Amino acid sequence: MPARTSVCLPEDDQVKQKLRLVQDFLHDDAQDQLTSLEEKMKSSEISMDVYISKVKGLLGKELNLENGSHLDAVEQNGKANGVKNGSVKEEKSEDVSMDSQEDEEEAVKSPTAPKGKSGRRSKANSDTKKSPASSRVTRNGGKQPTIMSMFSKVQKRKSEDLNGESTNGQNEQESEKEKEEDVEEECREEKRLKVDLDEKYVFLTPPPKCLDCKQYLDDIDLKFFQGDPDNALDEPEMLTDERLSLFDSNEDGFESYEDLPQHKITNFRSVLDVEVHSSDWNLLNLLIFFFFFIGGVPAKKLGPINAWWITAFADYILMEPSEEYAPIFALMQEKIYMSKIVVEFLQKNRDATYEDLLNKIETTVPPSGLNFNCFTEDTLLRHAQFVVEQVESYDEVRDSDEQPIIVTPCMRDLIKLAGVTLGKRRAARRQAIRHPTKIEKDSKGPTKATTTKLVCQIFDAFFSDQIEQNDKEGTVKRHRCGVCEVCQSPDCGKCTACKDMIKFGGSGKSKQACKQRRCPNLAVKEAEDDENLEEEEDIPVQKSKKVSPAKRKKQSQIKLAWIGEPVKTEGKRQYYSKVCVNDEELEVGDCVSISTDDPSIPLYLARIPSLWEDNNGKMFHAHWFLRGINTVLGKSADPLELVIVDDCEDMQLNYVQGKVDVMYKSPSNNWSMEGGTDSDVNIIEDDGKSFFYQFWYDTDFARFEMPPKTTPSDNCPFTFCGSCVRNKDKEEQETPRVQTLLANTPKSHYQTGNGCIDVKPASPVKRSHRKDDVDEDLYPEYYRKSSDYIKGSNLDAPEPFRVGRIKEIFCHRRSNGKSELSEVKLRLYKFYRPENTHKGVKASYHADVNQLYWSDEEVNVSMSEVLGRCQVEYGEDLNETIQEYSSGGPDRFYFLEAYNAKAKSFEDPPNHARSAVHKGKGKGKGKGKGTNKAMSAQEPQESQTGPQPPKMSKYRTLDVFSGCGGLSEGFHQAGISETHWAIEMWEPAAQAFRLNNPGTTVFTEDCNVLLKLVMSGEKTNSLGQKLPQKGDVEMLCGGPPCQGFSGMNRFNSRTYSKFKNSLVVSYLSYCDYYRPKFFLLENVRNFVSFKRSMVLKLTLRCLVRMGYQCTFGVLQAGQYGVAQTRRRAIILAAAPGEKLPRFPEPLHVFAPRACSLSVVVDEKKYVSNATRGNGGIYRTITVRDTMSDLPEIRNGASSLEISYNGEPQSWFQRQMRGTQYQPILRDHICKDMSALVEARMRHIPLAPGSDWRDLPNMEVRLKDGTMTRKLRYTHPDKKNGRSSTGALRGVCTCADGKPCDPADRQFNTLIPWCLPHTGNRHNHWAGLYGRLEWDGFFSTTVTNPEPMGKQGRVLHAEQHRVVSVRECARSQGFPDTYRFFGNILDKHRQVGNAVPPPLSRAIGLEIKKCVLERIKEEPTDEIKQEKMEVSD
Repeated sequence: MPARTSVCLPEDDQVKQKLRLVQDFLHDDAQDQLTSLEEKMKSSEISMDVYISKVKGLLGKELNLENGSHLDAVEQNGKANGVKNGSVKEEKSEDVSMDSQEDEEEAVKSPTAPKGKSGRRSKANSDTKKSPASSRVTRNGGKQPTIMSMFSKVQKRKSEDLNGESTNGQNEQESEKEKEEDVEEECREEKRLKVDLDEKYVFLTPPPKCLDCKQYLDDIDLKFFQGDPDNALDEPEMLTDERLSLFDSNEDGFESYEDLPQHKITNFRSVLDVEVHSSDWNLLNLLIFFFFFIGGVPAKKLGPINAWWITAFADYILMEPSEEYAPIFALMQEKIYMSKIVVEFLQKNRDATYEDLLNKIETTVPPSGLNFNCFTEDTLLRHAQFVVEQVESYDEVRDSDEQPIIVTPCMRDLIKLAGVTLGKRRAARRQAIRHPTKIEKDSKGPTKATTTKLVCQIFDAFFSDQIEQNDKEGTVKRHRCGVCEVCQSPDCGKCTACKDMIKFGGSGKSKQACKQRRCPNLAVKEAEDDENLEEEEDIPVQKSKKVSPAKRKKQSQIKLAWIGEPVKTEGKRQYYSKVCVNDEELEVGDCVSISTDDPSIPLYLARIPSLWEDNNGKMFHAHWFLRGINTVLGKSADPLELVIVDDCEDMQLNYVQGKVDVMYKSPSNNWSMEGGTDSDVNIIEDDGKSFFYQFWYDTDFARFEMPPKTTPSDNCPFTFCGSCVRNKDKEEQETPRVQTLLANTPKSHYQTGNGCIDVKPASPVKRSHRKDDVDEDLYPEYYRKSSDYIKGSNLDAPEPFRVGRIKEIFCHRRSNGKSELSEVKLRLYKFYRPENTHKGVKASYHADVNQLYWSDEEVNVSMSEVLGRCQVEYGEDLNETIQEYSSGGPDRFYFLEAYNAKAKSFEDPPNHARSAVHKGKGKGKGKGKGTNKAMSAQEPQESQTGPQPPKMSKYRTLDVFSGCGGLSEGFHQAGISETHWAIEMWEPAAQAFRLNNPGTTVFTEDCNVLLKLVMSGEKTNSLGQKLPQKGDVEMLCGGPPCQGFSGMNRFNSRTYSKFKNSLVVSYLSYCDYYRPKFFLLENVRNFVSFKRSMVLKLTLRCLVRMGYQCTFGVLQAGQYGVAQTRRRAIILAAAPGEKLPRFPEPLHVFAPRACSLSVVVDEKKYVSNATRGNGGIYRTITVRDTMSDLPEIRNGASSLEISYNGEPQSWFQRQMRGTQYQPILRDHICKDMSALVEARMRHIPLAPGSDWRDLPNMEVRLKDGTMTRKLRYTHPDKKNGRSSTGALRGVCTCADGKPCDPADRQFNTLIPWCLPHTGNRHNHWAGLYGRLEWDGFFSTTVTNPEPMGKQGRVLHAEQHRVVSVRECARSQGFPDTYRFFGNILDKHRQVGNAVPPPLSRAIGLEIKKCVLERIKEEPTDEIKQEKMEVSD
């Protein structure tokens, strides 16, 4: 249908408006001519008719209407920038769609196929082609007019009414036409030469765009106004129509908007810009016209709109749109309703992640009556700018002490992913929204933390000091971005902050910014900085060295005199028991202060183990104390608390300043029952000379332990130093010696016949990266894949440690009988692993991880390369099954055959390969493919005839924040605990815990409420469940959430209040009240670095004050038997009298990039006690090991129970299935993704490292019958340049360094527009829509697998779907028998929040080892021994 604008606009306005569409695309000389003509017309030098005639001739020359070269340009530009080819072909668009579908499969199968070259169109062909709009099909089936056809209509009508002056214009036009032909020929020749010179590189320009609505003029879906209906009325005339009877035409206008009449309007056709394009009014600047019927009265265009649907005459309420406008109106409804969902959700869930928000959106059913029926992720990203602006609007009216929603993790991820511009159009929004809907805040917030008096006072004392200190020093001034509209707007002068400003007559004391000028960019940046402090994996910090305080001590002039006679003489040394220093008597065992050369450094403190005099003068031996502030506790430590360290030195007595009192605070006999009653934080009064200590401190591992009991080796106590003895013992243990047939190294002894583990230099497989030659028009984002590194790849993982059996030990003795470290050698029989044989890696996939092959090959290794002992037995000689033997503990291997490398054959092992201890037929037949339930644990034993391990009972355990029970499951497998109680507020997770632990009392109440009940003396809760009482809990474990501490780097009363009310504080109060024997806190790796490690310091501070031995470390779950990278912070604590566990040594090798486990606190690097680094005794567990045996399912599979359809293939799969026959596989279900997401997954290649950058840019038909669009590249990219074909690479104006333009957003494309939009700023979004690699590992399992979520690599390695619940559970190490509860998203959340059971099992075994060592050291008659129960 032709446009009817000529009927509804005056001639001069009509021409001006249409000129604006193309004026910016004309040459400079043409624009100058148009300007000149317009000035002549205004000055009456020429008439309007002459002006129109001249404009017609000029446009005809510039746009080449007659020969169609303009169409050539549109066609070529469209081809290169993603325009649908059907718009420039003679065939209908339906045929084009079918053709594109036929070529789709071919294109995807051959991503590296060479591009076909499209030939240039001849003049003859171009003359016969139809206009681009002639084949354009609208959504409602009607054809749309083109811009040029609208011009031609105007020109035709005017040519009929021209006067004499216009005839002259026609003559001029005819003369210009002759020149046109010459110009055309020159242009064609120039174009032909350019193509001949470089046909391959065609540098294209961005397509033309409307200057008002910013829509592309060559868009096939661009809507044009079809004209006013017949007998339509203007707004004033319509409002006075008798059918509406509102007011008569003589009545004056209204004084305010509130007085305007209101109307419900239906069948409105469009919202248009000042041109004639239907538009989403969010793109316009509130200069909008719309056309509709009111009460049956047809209306002409109304406007301009002054505020939301308010004109100068009336206030309108939009009801039902016209059929052709319904899709655009649906977008408006969508964005408004979605904004409401987001704000309400985040107001109640401020710690929600991006995946949580997607879960909320995708599960929300829109109200009936709207023009859409569901929300998707593409919907959220489409309206991200609008949603964020509404969030900003909500934050403007928040309370001053309330955290803005814009800084929540969810919104920060959305802003980064969608490339949202903050602070945009806020001033316009304030004017536009007269009656903003105020969202009612959720009155139900987190309950106040229930704390013991001790924990509460520790936090009060620390924060009051910090806030006071910050007030004195002054905080660092924060700088605004200065770019957003908020920063550039003036102070309002009305808020409380402005009223305090001096310029508004205030005092200026608060120094707060105007509440209307809170910069959103600054708030988001601060939140990002606070959270990302720990993200740097390798922090360049110098290795910590023990710096003796003697280097900075200061001598002073003092009076010295010995008291009494020498008590012992050794050589030239005469030892004394007492000395007088400045009239003050000191004796052996006293503590003294040492002067420092820096007055700002506190005095050094030391104990005097011995006093003597020799050639150097009067001397003493100083055993140093370390102040608490010099430990990991920092400023959070008690200023009077000291710790013992193994650091001592000889020094002169004139360094001594004076005597001090250092008291040992030993735990009371009734320590475990005193929990919750101790309210005094200060142990002793500060008189300047009194101090106390409780613990010995390891400066490298940050371990607080009970002081070691070291007794003098002789009868003279005046020369004994415990530090010297311990350091000497440590040095001797680290130095290998040969005694007959025995060698020893740290805590290990070796003799011939022992198995040992030695280091093998890592030799990871290197991948040669060669960027494939791909069709850049079809795969325009592939160029971003320039890095060799693939997330989730094991190619850089080292090989497991070598294993051998000692044949003999030898060394070269020196004359003094001593041997150097490098001189002790071992001759070993070499063992082969399955992957080291000629069968390769495939052999290891089916074999047990601890299976070896005997070899008679011998190798010599240095003792310095030996890491530890292991046990290797011939399977046939065992007196137990291989499964029972293997489950007895780590470092156990077996072999059934020998391997001949030269012959590449497997043989029976020789007789000397069999162990002398176990020689004889045993129960170890078979290949060991059946196993006990999920790594059941037994204590390692040397042999069946050796000493039996002591027996112990399992500890009664309380699991707080238990989730579905991953932490408890691992402890159960280790045989260390029995969970009697669990606390979990989220009902689905609590039900899952009950399903797997039917004997456990599970509380679903707030942990603060429960603790308050117990502390008040209650025995049961409101449901009648029995509460654990003091003395009942022997082990406490849990992982309290630690979110919500934004701003903790800036101490003030608000941030202190938040932290004091956190669940971390509640959990510490549980520990203080119950005083269990062992305490474990598990959290994300960030916990140890969060807010400059302040959360870590205060947690350790509380434990130390309670009297607990404690330490912290970061562990990688992938090193303990799961195919997943998951770094977790662990805090361990042991009660007085118990042994503090060490962190378990890694068992499996893992990718080095994921094994950066050191922690930097106050510029000092701490490491865990593990000595194996990223190495291990077993190979890494892969994705193939984890889930290759699971049956194939499709996207959206929902059958809760299916059959396995096959046997387990790998060692890990056998462990997960267990020994009991289990034909039913549960929870192998996956999320049903939208049609667009499913299409993207279907087009991701199966090659390792594939992700969104491998997507083709093409149109495909979705499963719902709709078609996607091709992504248009419309802007130059400053950073990435152009493709090899010269095509543009930018999808937004920001790619060229300009501000983002919301009109550039594209949707329903196979390549998500938001990813290339912000890819340059976020590492090209590597991994989003990524596939798992069969030989790689999972990213950290998240609570909701989303292809564009935080962990984007969630696509199955071969199937076109996201990973299932059971696959995620396998990646966490949950046995297949473990049950989950709720819908699919509930189950994903339970799995993602859990602690991997293999990790907690490894920790549990270390705790168990400490318990057994303590039992061995205790007198046997005082121990009540019970038979230890081992989980099946």
